[in-house]
Amino acid sequence: MIYAGIKRKKPLALIVDDDPSLRMIIAALLAKTGFHTLEAQSGGKGVELFEEQQPDIVLMDVMMPDMDGFEACKMIRNSPKGNYTQILMVTGLEDTESIKKAFEAGANDFVAKPLNLTMLGQRVRYMLRAGRAFKELYISRSRLAKTQELAMIGNWQINLKTNEFYCSPEACSLLGLNCEGKKITLDDCLKPVIDQDRDRVKESIKTTIKTGMPATLEYRINVVDAPDKYILNKAEIIFDEQHQPVFLLGVVQDISQLKKAEEKIRLLAFYDSLTGLANRMLFMDLLKKAITDAERGKKHCALLFLDLDNFKRVNDTLGHDIGDLLLKKIAETIKKSIRAGDSATKMGEQEKHEESLTARFGGDEFTIMIPNLEKPENAAVIARRLLRTIPAVHNLAGYEVSITTSIGISIFPEDGREPDILLKNADTAMYQAKKEGRNTYQFFMKSMNKVVHERFSIDRDLRKAIKNNEFVLYYQPQIRLADRKIVGAEALIRWHHPHRGMIPPDKFIPIAEETGMIIDINKWVLHTACLQNKNWLEQGFRPITIAVNLSGFKLASQDIIKTIGSAIEKIDSETKNIEIEITENVLIHDTEATVSTLNEIKNLNLRIAMDDFGTGYSSLSYLTSFPVDTIKIDRSFVMDCNSESNNLVIIKAIIAMGHSLGKKIVAEGIETEEQYHLLNDLECDEAQGYFFSHPVPVNDFAKLLARSSL
Repeated sequence: MIYAGIKRKKPLALIVDDDPSLRMIIAALLAKTGFHTLEAQSGGKGVELFEEQQPDIVLMDVMMPDMDGFEACKMIRNSPKGNYTQILMVTGLEDTESIKKAFEAGANDFVAKPLNLTMLGQRVRYMLRAGRAFKELYISRSRLAKTQELAMIGNWQINLKTNEFYCSPEACSLLGLNCEGKKITLDDCLKPVIDQDRDRVKESIKTTIKTGMPATLEYRINVVDAPDKYILNKAEIIFDEQHQPVFLLGVVQDISQLKKAEEKIRLLAFYDSLTGLANRMLFMDLLKKAITDAERGKKHCALLFLDLDNFKRVNDTLGHDIGDLLLKKIAETIKKSIRAGDSATKMGEQEKHEESLTARFGGDEFTIMIPNLEKPENAAVIARRLLRTIPAVHNLAGYEVSITTSIGISIFPEDGREPDILLKNADTAMYQAKKEGRNTYQFFMKSMNKVVHERFSIDRDLRKAIKNNEFVLYYQPQIRLADRKIVGAEALIRWHHPHRGMIPPDKFIPIAEETGMIIDINKWVLHTACLQNKNWLEQGFRPITIAVNLSGFKLASQDIIKTIGSAIEKIDSETKNIEIEITENVLIHDTEATVSTLNEIKNLNLRIAMDDFGTGYSSLSYLTSFPVDTIKIDRSFVMDCNSESNNLVIIKAIIAMGHSLGKKIVAEGIETEEQYHLLNDLECDEAQGYFFSHPVPVNDFAKLLARSSL
């Protein structure tokens, strides 16, 4: 090392203290540990010796004549030569204010008298290593700055102790920032990052600071002269001798040309040059990943294999150029149809949908992958949409051309667990579709074709059911257990199909929910039940509560309040005897909107019952947070309550909890006299079940009402 123009074999320590005996002891100690030493009896003399000799480390007393250690430390630190010199304050002062003052003056460390000489030697050697590291870092940064200047690469850094941020002029230029006369912050550097990438970049920087692991990022920025410029950003933590993070250093580089070249290579390797769709290689790779995801999530995955009907005739009669134009049009049609129908691949409560993959598999063959299907039959929704949209007439170079397609569908895992098997089976199903007359679809599994046919048959007929007055309400009496009198009835919908007979609700309600027809069905149920209740009153029957079990599917978005208000207004009936039943699963979706909807129902002077309690996500908070009047114990607990001790415990808990909150308790599914007596002994309020009566048509229910008890 070179100090004051002299190369020394040993590091140099300057001891500044007005106590000669202490200077001598410290000098002897440092000599043993491999230091040359200089001594100064005052702060002023210490500053002079520092300027002359440039020691590696200074041990500075605080209380000294003519200039105290704080002032001397500050002068050394402000010297051009004092940036990386280590300064250790040695004093008898141990108060917090003195320690704070020492560090503010520029000290690196602080040690109090009396000195532990062994520890002092180790501390001085440790501080010397830290000083060397900082000096080497400075030299390295200088070299880096010059290299970056020549290579037009920008750099930035964050001082992790002070949070100070530095951005080089080259980096400012790359990021489109004006750094002249302005302090650039990290937020300024992140502003040009496109919205889709910004959170990822921020999170990566935070992770690097937290873990100390280096990061390499590629992201896009928008600047005036070059929108969607690609930036490579490498960041790394610099640690001190205590392995504490000191700086986060980063380098930015414009890699736009490299990304363009990579994109060209990717397009050539994985995409069809004519249609822009994925090619066979990419499709099979992504199909394999989709299968893995579906297996992990225990979901279904569908593969649709499309073959254009009589495409060879187009090529033979109009030429291959027209054939190519038609393939491009068909590819666009498929892409639009799949994007528009993404939600159809996931019926139910799902909000987020993975994008399907469409590929040109070869010639006039196309494949479509639908990932993470809730139900296999939902693949038919996409197939039907494609059959409707593909035959559109296309004007190609003056020719009007339209064409149909045949579609084969295979499902993971039912039709295979490997990409090749699924592809083979979808191809087989496609040829079966051609045998069926073309312009249709077929599942590989014949039983699936039957299921889908039945589903769409119900879907089609359901649209006519309300118009043709095919629905009917049955009523199941609700009994007061204390005296077995009828105090209410649950209105249950049935569909009397003109050709298929009576269809139970579990066959058509899910389809009605998926298609949105449930809103009209709810309106009909509510209006019919309210009107019937009014008729019974007019016939002289005693008032009872009518429970209307409305589908809770997306309750808040059904405009249910308008539906209820309209039904009440039309029949001009009292509402206090109308009870709206919802299942507890409804309460976990869109909670805020659901609470608002339920409160509006209460404002209409209607009662609210929680159906099937105990089967979903039961929570005491539901009963305190939601305006529920009645709790209905699910039949699954009641059926075995005489033999299953756990069921009995649950029933007791629900009754006790409900009564403590002022709720009415209704037991569902009572089928035996023993169950009746048990629930009565447990002080359950009301019950319904086959023991009292099956659901019956309106006329039969009137006969039950005429009886004093059941």
